[in-house]
Amino acid sequence: MKNIFFIALLLITVMSCSTEEKPKDYAVISGTITNPIDSLRLRLYDAKNKKTVMVAVDAAGNFRDTLKLDAPVTFTAVYKSVFGLYLENNMNLNLTLDSKEIAKSISFSGNGEIENNFLRFKTKKASELYGENYKEYLSLNEADFTAKTKSYTEGISNELEAKKVDFDTAFVNRQRKELVLFEKENLIQYEEQQKINKALGKGNPSPEFTDYVNYRGGTSSLKDYRGSYVYIDVWATWCGPCKYEIPFLEKVEKEYHDKNIKFVSLSIDNLKDESKWRAMIKDKDMSGIQLLADKDYDSQFIRDYFIYGIPRFILIDTKGNIVNYDAPRPSEEKLKTLFNSLDI
Repeated sequence: MKNIFFIALLLITVMSCSTEEKPKDYAVISGTITNPIDSLRLRLYDAKNKKTVMVAVDAAGNFRDTLKLDAPVTFTAVYKSVFGLYLENNMNLNLTLDSKEIAKSISFSGNGEIENNFLRFKTKKASELYGENYKEYLSLNEADFTAKTKSYTEGISNELEAKKVDFDTAFVNRQRKELVLFEKENLIQYEEQQKINKALGKGNPSPEFTDYVNYRGGTSSLKDYRGSYVYIDVWATWCGPCKYEIPFLEKVEKEYHDKNIKFVSLSIDNLKDESKWRAMIKDKDMSGIQLLADKDYDSQFIRDYFIYGIPRFILIDTKGNIVNYDAPRPSEEKLKTLFNSLDI
């Protein structure tokens, strides 16, 4: 009888093991968005592999998708604003958020909850590190920058060590590597910001551009506008955020049309696309001074201003000196505050 009982128990154990689910070779992401935006999809961007996944969101704000991943991925998720999202195969992650206040409302549940809550912790600490203007942090003196950065990295490292028993080894190792990479890249950014501050500080002579194609005919140079303040909008026809600013820029131009300020829209479209540039200006009846740079992103003026992304706005004074190398956008009320603080 004992042998029969042992055999039966062994069979039950074997059967239980054989019916255990194998890890899935895909991840499931689902959830609900309060106050969904009509036709807007959830964008998941894998910066490492430069791949994008677009997740459909229905009219009620519900979404669900299955992703087969080659390796664990920390996505940059975008739905009106940006947040981090970690996924690996065999996860079944659910999230809820309100489009009006994503950072405060986002909540994770299911398989993958603890990893994504750790990412949320990192995001909060990063926000505290950078503050409202990350350039102020990168402009600190070396001792203060080092101390503030060390406090951040130690805080993340301590939190990871305290909770590593909840994570798998791959996640922990990935976070450690990312922290090392952050320290390296953050230092590079700091050194470049110090270089920018030295070259483009308030009151410094502005870099020049010469003989750029003028939409109204001929060419123009920055020195042509000496005696006036110059507000430069660096943009391109292919840039969505740039086009978003155009109506606001038109409104500001009208408001300051009788003031001593020139509004220069400087396109970095490729010269071979000049006809496309001209067509858009005509179609949108764009006002202001419309110029086309000579070598798109590789134009010396663009390089001298360390411009890696657009739109970028620059304010120069009547003597050709820099007021602000990264001025507020036309859509920001603080632009008018800046203008009104000057003798324009």
